[in-house]
Amino acid sequence: MGLAALTLLAWLGLSAPRAQTEGTVRNREAVEVRADPVGARDARTVGDLMRAQALFTRFQSLAPQAQLRIRVLARLDANHADRFRIAVMARTGRIDVALDELSRFEIPAEWAGLPPDTVIRSLLRDGAVTWRSDVRTPGLPAHVRRLGDLRLQCKLDWGVPLGRRGFVPQMSQFASADALCGSASTGAMNSQFADRPVLAIDLVHGDRREQLSYFFMHGAGDNGPTRMLSGPLDWRANLRDHMYRLPIEDRSWPDDTWVVFTYMEPGAIKTKEETP
Repeated sequence: MGLAALTLLAWLGLSAPRAQTEGTVRNREAVEVRADPVGARDARTVGDLMRAQALFTRFQSLAPQAQLRIRVLARLDANHADRFRIAVMARTGRIDVALDELSRFEIPAEWAGLPPDTVIRSLLRDGAVTWRSDVRTPGLPAHVRRLGDLRLQCKLDWGVPLGRRGFVPQMSQFASADALCGSASTGAMNSQFADRPVLAIDLVHGDRREQLSYFFMHGAGDNGPTRMLSGPLDWRANLRDHMYRLPIEDRSWPDDTWVVFTYMEPGAIKTKEETP
């Protein structure tokens, strides 16, 4: 498949963008430094994360109280989540990065002083992990996300695609992020990953409540060429049952709409009395 075809698919929103409880990041700074050669395994750079931080700041009016974290997910094997090791490959040696219980870390302010091409990577084999921006407002119930947070997260996914390489429209960073998330074709096809396998999703705002169709979950809305491309993308294998999309371009749902998840695990399914 040629480059033109891949670019067209990106415009149609057929790429895999970037993912409940609010965790505490443990030891954000360096905890260990060792010599280690720089490799290409699932690598991102400090420059990538600084651009994500800048874009988050630009659009933070969508989620005034939200916090930005960077999340690392197991693409192919859930057991890999127990063996994640993320490290900054600094010129002075390897700096290990601590993750919270959702496999996330906050971008330390001091990283702005590192060369932009400084590599950050997992120590697992190539292809084992995917990266995502994670935008959340603290204090919400564990099974709830805020729609404005996820609208901002969409802009990060398109503007600084941490989880993709080669499927990004060639436009200016800020303009493409804003336009693509506001479009019914590309905005609604922005893929996210829940914290656990998803059974159902409801949008709730005041007395208005709507359960999304199965089209929005598990890649059910993907047809034709998308299925042919699903092999190398992030919603296959371990992540498929976590995958969901939202009608984020539908402004009849305001930013403070709650996105309420019902998970597949029986112990995590919320009763009617427990949901908002």
